[in-house]
Amino acid sequence: MFQKVKTNFLGKTVDLYPEEIRIRNYKSLRDFSVVGVIISVAVLLFCLLLRDIVTFNTQFLIMAVYYVAMLFLAEFLHKKKIKHIIFAFYAVITPVMIMAIMLGTFLDPTQPSITIMIFICVLPLFILDKPWRVCLYITIIAVIYCICNYLAKDFQLFLEDFVDLVAFYFLAAGVNFFILDDRLENVENYVKFREKSEKDVLTGIYNRGIGEEKIKHLAERKEYGAFCILDIDDFKSINDTYGHASGDEVLKEIAKVIRAQFSKEDVFFRMGGDEFVVYSLKCADESICRQSLDCLYEKIRGLQIACINYIPVNVSIGCCIYNQGTTDYHRLYQYGDKALYQSKHMGKGHYTIRVLSPGR
Repeated sequence: MFQKVKTNFLGKTVDLYPEEIRIRNYKSLRDFSVVGVIISVAVLLFCLLLRDIVTFNTQFLIMAVYYVAMLFLAEFLHKKKIKHIIFAFYAVITPVMIMAIMLGTFLDPTQPSITIMIFICVLPLFILDKPWRVCLYITIIAVIYCICNYLAKDFQLFLEDFVDLVAFYFLAAGVNFFILDDRLENVENYVKFREKSEKDVLTGIYNRGIGEEKIKHLAERKEYGAFCILDIDDFKSINDTYGHASGDEVLKEIAKVIRAQFSKEDVFFRMGGDEFVVYSLKCADESICRQSLDCLYEKIRGLQIACINYIPVNVSIGCCIYNQGTTDYHRLYQYGDKALYQSKHMGKGHYTIRVLSPGR
């Protein structure tokens, strides 16, 4: 039990799924900014409508402007895909915490603190991070508040606030730990489910649905590259001679070679049957594309598959290079398929490269 709590407190899930954590923190920062703008503007309007009763507070105007700036910052960070969004999040909420500390101490030294107590409990909930770091942050804020309170207030009032702080501190640490534990478990389950749904069951690479979506997205963003369709030569003969289990083994080995040849930034998936599709970002240049395909052929021809008596395996490839203008997935596939048709007519184990020109 203690070991499980310790593991959860360390929050290793954050290191295992950094991309999903980053995306969720972007969304959380944006939501936090929107909530801050709404609350600040609402308080300002309330002060203006009841200005005869309520004194206009400059601090709320400052907070409203700050939250609006945060909203623009959140969009900027999202577009730039900043990796260290977690630490940016801490930096963003710290001025809010400091303002709450000032409101509860030096700016109003005769009244008990309320705002900072609530903020210590609530604001860290927006951050998706390792529980120990969140608890450390809460501790630092609590210590700073305690020092400011001691310097600003009468000792008796300081003691009253200190008792409240201790209660709110443990409440904040406990609530944040258990909620973070649940959120991190949710991230792990979501990523595992997504990966399972995205992968081709047999080969372990992307399935057709997710592979096509990723290439469509790259084409929309004008991420230039080479679109290649690979077709295994005489695959039907392999199935008929050695059985479908042996055919499956061939598909797995081809998938391994493709995964080893291309980078994580590239997209490769099983189209279905004995066809694979690759979209390689590094192969937008024709000479580099030829080198990459030559290397791929060498690796495939070097496969030693025992269940088919070590007979050589060959593939035919149709490749379409997209390195200028705009296009879409349908057009890439159309030209890649035509190139594959040419390769098949040239004989087994050939590839054809076509450069996709604007307007063609």
